[in-house]
Amino acid sequence: MLVWGAVAPGSAQAALQLPGLDLNAHCVQRYGSGAFATLTANNAYGWSCYKNGQYLGMDLNQACQTQHTNGFQAAYRHFNDAYSWYCQLRANYTSQQGLTHSLYVWKGQYIALRTPDVTTCASSTQEITAQMALLVEGFDRGYTFYKDVTGSQPSLFRHYQGLNSMAVLPSGYATGCGSATDPACGERGQTGIEFRYNLYQTDICAEALVGTLNNTGFYELGRNFWFYENQLASTNSNYAHAMVTGYAVLMRFLSMDYYALPISMGHAGLYNNVKGLANTYRTTTAACGSAGATSTAISPGSATCYRYDWANTLLAKQGVGGLDTTDLFASFVLRLKHVHGWPFIFQLWRKVGAITGTATSPYTSADNFVLAASRAANVNLTDVFETAWRWPVSSSIRNTIQSEFGNPVSITPYL
Repeated sequence: MLVWGAVAPGSAQAALQLPGLDLNAHCVQRYGSGAFATLTANNAYGWSCYKNGQYLGMDLNQACQTQHTNGFQAAYRHFNDAYSWYCQLRANYTSQQGLTHSLYVWKGQYIALRTPDVTTCASSTQEITAQMALLVEGFDRGYTFYKDVTGSQPSLFRHYQGLNSMAVLPSGYATGCGSATDPACGERGQTGIEFRYNLYQTDICAEALVGTLNNTGFYELGRNFWFYENQLASTNSNYAHAMVTGYAVLMRFLSMDYYALPISMGHAGLYNNVKGLANTYRTTTAACGSAGATSTAISPGSATCYRYDWANTLLAKQGVGGLDTTDLFASFVLRLKHVHGWPFIFQLWRKVGAITGTATSPYTSADNFVLAASRAANVNLTDVFETAWRWPVSSSIRNTIQSEFGNPVSITPYL
């Protein structure tokens, strides 16, 4: 008799892989040939081994430990469901700080969520598996989106049996990123994400308990799936910030949106604000000739001057509307997605990745993105970037795009 923590068919919890227990095999191991498992009461503790007319005891922790690599202890999801036993896994993890922690393992298809305990997210085994299932399913969907959009996967670095390791550190321990208070840290271009315990406790678990997903893990997956250093980062740290972190900001929103994952009201509000940021950037005016104003106007001959352009925002690491340049970059891409739909997103990063050479300046990086975006949209977007959004576009890139797609499209749908 094989039992495990079954999950409701069709639910969002199906990706969590709860290792099952083979109770017949356990009885044979414990009492020899001819022993088998039998159910004497319809609850989790209703199982016994039976041999030669005798009912014999079980040790399901032993069954868990002998039947599974890193098996730790047996648990059940529902007391009144005799078939809901599963094996909890626990294994050592070496952190970004080089410290060893013993963490529980919750396996999905692509990721392994690793936690220091089984009580923070819920007070019962039934609740903990429900919350872990929500988180693992969500992160698996996020990973799938990144994989499908980029056409690539991060190289294995911090992983559990080939699964991207998303590890919650015990209380009091810091991630390997920058400040000791950084809430999370994803390896760039390779597997491995760490969360500080307080983020897990107060945000990730708190949202899971009400059926929503915190967006931090989806953002950090953007670190794992960043493959575009040569094409977009450049040697300018301010501009690299807008591109590298802007990618993670953008893809966090898109990965959760594409699968209609359950999100909080705060996330939804931020998403809407970021979507509208391109409008704020584009339409905010300034007195012509004043400091910071650009003389570029959408209508030829117009006396209107604008407060923001590429040079005084993305290049200068100066955000718009109280948000960062990372959000502004995300807003530009979201506007392109609004016009061209999901097919644009599923082509964009493949087109970026196909560009050869290394962008040594922000201007080369900007050219690369305009070229990739035009190729993903299959139209000439040079006027959209240069006229509507006041990005620099070199004459060589304008000529290349012109030769591939003909004249620039109207900027009107992008306003």
